[in-house]
Amino acid sequence: MTKSFEKFRVNLPEKDEYKTSKQYKKLAPKVKEAVDAIFKEMEVKPSNFLNTFEKTITNVAKKFKVPEKKLMDYFESEVLTI
Repeated sequence: MTKSFEKFRVNLPEKDEYKTSKQYKKLAPKVKEAVDAIFKEMEVKPSNFLNTFEKTITNVAKKFKVPEKKLMDYFESEVLTI
């Protein structure tokens, strides 16, 4: 039984490990800064982050003058590669 579970187990990135992903490396410098800000926000309020994810995306997009779609596309692509 343990072997079958191990097939599905995936190590999730921690702290700055997201910066080593292919999707992150493809981003423009301004978008990378915005993604970094989102991850910092996640570290500050991890328990409340999922409830405010979309609002955080909107706020960070405005702050860094980056389209919300680019940020959402990044997070979607990261989730799909896990």
